Amino acid sequence: MNKTLTTESKIFLSVYSILLLTYPKEFRRQYGSQMVLLLLDCHREARTRPALVQLWLHTLVDLLRTAPREHLQNMQKENHFMNKLRNDLVAIGGCLLLIVGAIDLLNYGRSHQVSSILLFGYVLDAVVFTGVVGNLIVFLLVNLTKLRRLRVAFWTFLIVSVVPALALVAIAGRADPTFNAGNVVIGYVVSFLFWYGLHWLWTQKLKVSETT
Repeated sequence: MNKTLTTESKIFLSVYSILLLTYPKEFRRQYGSQMVLLLLDCHREARTRPALVQLWLHTLVDLLRTAPREHLQNMQKENHFMNKLRNDLVAIGGCLLLIVGAIDLLNYGRSHQVSSILLFGYVLDAVVFTGVVGNLIVFLLVNLTKLRRLRVAFWTFLIVSVVPALALVAIAGRADPTFNAGNVVIGYVVSFLFWYGLHWLWTQKLKVSETT
């Protein structure tokens, strides 16, 4: 009897291992061994033919019910990952284009002495600096933590705007009598509003795309 039971258990294990292939790979890796052990225990306890038939029917019904659901959830996770990756790439590309554009515009104004561009030189300098440092920090914090994107953007750009502005006023203001502290402060204020405003608009866009 024990030999027959062992043989049936092996057959049951082989068939069930094949049935498990209907589940997603990640699901099998995480729960497959536990499910096999549980079903083997149930098989050992089912000592009569009706009990074995009932166990098989229950196993098949559970598989037909849960396997499609797991595949659907897996597809949703993959779609969420791809959407997030695409949004991150778009955001990074947009920030880089703005920073490169600000640098090119500033260099053009200085090399050709375009007064209308040089008038906003302090703003462009601040936009470039806070754009590089601030966006890098925001990207890392948003992707490595569970902090809210907009709150991270606000405090990050506030810090990377206030600290350099105060440092420049304190250091350059003493070393250079012609240093215009007011223009520097205005430049970093405009830079903060510019980058935080962009992140606010981007956050609103993401909220709309998530609800549609």
